[in-house]
Amino acid sequence: MKNKFQYPSIVFFSILINLGIFTLVTFIKYKINGLTLIDYRIDYIGNVLNILVSVGVISGFLLLGIKKKPVEKGRLNFLFVLQILSLASLLISIILFDFIKLATNEFLFSFPIKKVYTGFLMIISLFLQIYSLLYSWGIILGLEKLFEIRTLLRSISAILILLLFSIFFVWNVNEYKGNNDLKYEYALIPGAAVWKKDKPSPIFEGRIRKALELYRRGSIKKIILTGGNAPGELSEAEVAYKYLTNLGVDYRNLIVEQLTSTTTEQIRYIKHDDETANSNSRILIISDDFHLARILQISKFFNIEADGISTEYKLTFEKTLFYRTRESIALLLFWFFAI
Repeated sequence: MKNKFQYPSIVFFSILINLGIFTLVTFIKYKINGLTLIDYRIDYIGNVLNILVSVGVISGFLLLGIKKKPVEKGRLNFLFVLQILSLASLLISIILFDFIKLATNEFLFSFPIKKVYTGFLMIISLFLQIYSLLYSWGIILGLEKLFEIRTLLRSISAILILLLFSIFFVWNVNEYKGNNDLKYEYALIPGAAVWKKDKPSPIFEGRIRKALELYRRGSIKKIILTGGNAPGELSEAEVAYKYLTNLGVDYRNLIVEQLTSTTTEQIRYIKHDDETANSNSRILIISDDFHLARILQISKFFNIEADGISTEYKLTFEKTLFYRTRESIALLLFWFFAI
């Protein structure tokens, strides 16, 4: 004898909201980056993670609906409220990011403020989804003792596991030494900090010098310089331009972009710029080991064929730890939300 489906309206609307959350996240990930769903790749790590969370929540609701042992209606209502809160948090973050655009030029701990507050709200939405997933499956598996508290601890653990996966991805990379036999039409130097008197920071100078070496060797033909500026200062792209032209690089082989402020924006520029967008050749990205793992994942999201090559600039262990941890957090945010 078949089990009677329990509380069909609660289950139905909860699943509907979850599908709405998944659809909204997917749509926004591509919309804010000037892409369409034609660019969607099901094999991209971030998209796989989004799918797994959504499938886990939806299957949990379905199994709760047909569970032999009756499920308390209060628990299903609680899960339903979590879906509403998750959706609301996501909607607020999108409104702030895409419409109100608060503090677009300010930074906190080297992160753009707009990424901090929208990322925080999106993380809340994701956390509620993970909590819902573990809560529903905890009921299904009969985990009752201190259930709510244990589910909270499991949810925190799940977030930490995701972060550890991202850290492992960023740390466990081969050195990006490049191939001396390959030649590229375009190479990208991502912007980095500019110091007083319009001097590139050591990290930025390392990227510029590596590009100069490759240019003189004939491995690259044109160099894309990206990066905006703080008020009263030269832009990152201008600083790199002056540095390279002073050392003999033909200005006609330099493409200058001065409006972007984040790595994602710089890759988006390549995707939408008329000259680079119409080129079918692979692009070489010149940066640091700690940065290339994320920037190549961003390139894959934009369906840009890119290779990476690292600079010779060496960081202290403390700075390496800081930058790689920061990159891991940023990569996890990009995987889930493309910000």
